[in-house]
Amino acid sequence: MIRIAAVYGSPRRNQNSDLLMSKVLEGIGSDNTIVTKIYASSPDIQHCNSCSRCFKEAQCIIKDDMQDIYTTFDKADIVITATPVYFNTVTSHLKKLIDRCQAVWASRYVLTESRIIERRPRLGFVICTAGPQQEEEYFDCTIKTLDIFHKCLNARITGKLVLSNVDNVHAKDNEAALKEAVREGKKLRKMIDEIKKLK
Repeated sequence: MIRIAAVYGSPRRNQNSDLLMSKVLEGIGSDNTIVTKIYASSPDIQHCNSCSRCFKEAQCIIKDDMQDIYTTFDKADIVITATPVYFNTVTSHLKKLIDRCQAVWASRYVLTESRIIERRPRLGFVICTAGPQQEEEYFDCTIKTLDIFHKCLNARITGKLVLSNVDNVHAKDNEAALKEAVREGKKLRKMIDEIKKLK
C-alpha cells in the first residue's frame, strides 16, 4: 500500500495549486494507494507559540489537528505540498503548519529520539503557482522553504511543478500544465513502486 500525504497550502479550495495537486495524484493513480488530504487553512491548526516544550519532551504539547497530521506524515511514503506564492514564499496558512513541525525537528535533531515521525525515507514533490508571469527563478525562495520542510519530514524532493501567470490563464485552462502534472505523478508512481520492490 502506498500512502500519500497531500498538503494543500492555499486558503482557496479547488483553485490553481489544488487543481495541479489533483492532476499529480491522478498521475500516481488510485491503485493500491491511500491519499490523506491535509488543508493548511484548517481552523483547527494553531500557531506555534514558541514554548520550547518540544525541546524537552520530543513532542508538541498543543492538542489540535496537528496531532493527526503528524501521524499522517509518519505513515506517508510520499509527501506532496502545493501552494500559491505570496510575497515570495508559502501562504501564511502553510507557514503555520510548517512552523508546527518544529516539534519534529526538535525531537529528531535536539533530543535524537523522534517520537513523532520515523526517520525512514520518503519521496517529496512540490507544486507552486504565481499570479503574474514570472521566470522560474521567482519560485526559488518558496522552494527553499518547502525543501527544509520536506527534509524535516525526511522526504527528499524528487521533482517540482511551478506555474506562473495564473491570473491571466487559470490552471484549468492550461492543458500543457495539466498534462505535465499528470506526467510528474506517473514519475512519482514509478519511483515509489521501484522502492517498494526493493523492500
